[in-house]
Formats: sequence, C-alpha cells, structure tokens
Amino acid sequence: MFTESCPSGCTRDHALDARGAFLEDLYHQFGEPVSTTVPVFDAGDGTAPMPILAAHIQVDPYSSEARLRVPHVVLEPAPDDVMECLDPVELGAVIAQVRAHCDRLDGVLARLVAARAEYEGA
Repeated sequence: MFTESCPSGCTRDHALDARGAFLEDLYHQFGEPVSTTVPVFDAGDGTAPMPILAAHIQVDPYSSEARLRVPHVVLEPAPDDVMECLDPVELGAVIAQVRAHCDRLDGVLARLVAARAEYEGA
C-alpha cells in the first residue's frame, strides 16, 4: 500500500489505486475528458451515439518512460483506439489533420447538396 499526494488540478479518484496496484500504474488526470459523439448505425442496436476524439490530460509520475512523467494528452480517436502520450506539438499536428479533413468533408457536403438538387430536379 502507498500514499500519493495529488498535484494541483488532479481530478482523478485514486480510491482504487492503493489496492494491489504498482506505483508505475498510478497516474493523475487533469480536468474532465472531452469528446463528442456521432450517430453510428449498428445492425443489432440500430443507431447509437459513438464517442469520437475523446481526450484528457494525464501524467504518470512513476513511469519508466520520461515522456510519461510530464503532462501529456491521451487521445481516443474512436472506441478501442488510443494515441498515448501526445506532447503539444504532436497534439497540434493531430488537430491540424482533423481540421483539414473537416475542410474536405465540407467539400463532400457541397457535392452531395449539388448531386441531390440535380437528382431531385430530374
């Protein structure tokens, strides 16, 4: 069993950490995770919200990896997919890629609107 003092701003409940955990497994989380959802069709469940782009800031003070011992972002692009330990430059690059893709999706939207207008006019 061990006792850990949380750094200022830690929002993680550490109640379960002391039960047989290793120090290397302990981490602090700062702020609440952010995410959004999109409606996804599932053959068994119909349409259901799927979380995408979930992110939170954490630090793993006892990790053997130096880059985990400083605050970093854990990003889940989709459920079961994780991009761990993003530093500010890496997170900025991901954000730029997502923004660029949203611009391309705007182009798809414009083409869809035009195609439907043409289809309905025929």
